[in-house]
Amino acid sequence: MTELTQAQRDLLTLAAASPSGDVDAAAAPHATVRSLIKQGCVIAMPVADAPSQLLITEAGRAAIGQTNKAAQVRPREVQLFPAPRAPRGKVAALVELLQRPDGATIDAMMQTTGWQAHSVRGAIAGAIKKRFGLVVISEKVDGERVYRIAAEVSE
Repeated sequence: MTELTQAQRDLLTLAAASPSGDVDAAAAPHATVRSLIKQGCVIAMPVADAPSQLLITEAGRAAIGQTNKAAQVRPREVQLFPAPRAPRGKVAALVELLQRPDGATIDAMMQTTGWQAHSVRGAIAGAIKKRFGLVVISEKVDGERVYRIAAEVSE
């Protein structure tokens, strides 16, 4: 891990001191937040009609010398998203399809976006799972693969 700047250390310390392990993303400059996300020290969680929240990770706690496992983080909420912005454009259309109770097939997502299958799967893995932090479940229903966003995250 690289050396932390004072702003990064301050933000991590603030998040670690919070009972829920989070802090408003607006509390720090965008570059500081981005760097901490890239280093795996925090996870960005969007909040409807409010600034995103930054949740400190075990790597973030270790970076400031706090390895207190007793400070458990709260379970992730359905609208978890590891990026500072909400999905837009075709990715937002995919999220909308995946939020349906029955989920969506690759074919349905291809028709909606006009993308090829590998592009849809890449968007699920890259943008939806990694960037926005949503939990996507894949299961076979009647012999067909169906994807959907998990309603709850089990601990």
